[in-house]
Amino acid sequence: MSRNLWRTLIAVLFASAFAIVDVRTHYLLLFTHEQHLAVRHDALQVEWGRLLLEQGTLTEQQRVQRIARRRLDMTMPNPRDIVLLYTQGASMP
Repeated sequence: MSRNLWRTLIAVLFASAFAIVDVRTHYLLLFTHEQHLAVRHDALQVEWGRLLLEQGTLTEQQRVQRIARRRLDMTMPNPRDIVLLYTQGASMP
């Protein structure tokens, strides 16, 4: 084989080695980013579940208050009219 052919083969070998290193580095960066996004996705799913639970709780409370006002003609008492009673075993705030 001629010298030029050997030089060309060595140059192609180095170029392909550098390309493999570059592609592997890019893959690792993308994989790390994907892992970060998966963790973020899980955190958002948990937060979404909490928000749905909170919404259900608030909706239920509003529904009870609305029914109490409309059907039972109940109103919120004036804070000055509220009297707290404590039993012997209860601790005072």
